Amino acid sequence: MNWIAKIFMGLLGLGLLAGLLLALGAYTVFATLRWLLTGRKPQVVLVWQQFSQLRKGAAWGAGAGQLFGASQTNDDVVDVEVREVQEDAPRLSDGGR
Repeated sequence: MNWIAKIFMGLLGLGLLAGLLLALGAYTVFATLRWLLTGRKPQVVLVWQQFSQLRKGAAWGAGAGQLFGASQTNDDVVDVEVREVQEDAPRLSDGGR
């Protein structure tokens, strides 16, 4: 009777593994089709690219600020267009607050 339980548990484990692989394959197909149709990369790709940039920057001794476009010094001057804020100007909806 013990061998029946071992076979059952082995088949249950194989079924679980097959289900996970099927779900991963379905997600991969879905994400690829959505990427092709909408042009938006899947989150997995974006996270992998950021991790890869961070790893390359760390290997060369760059700080995280250099990877994402921050300046090295605080001496940079940035020109900003100043506009007056008008109270009656049309605004986006604030979500029902």
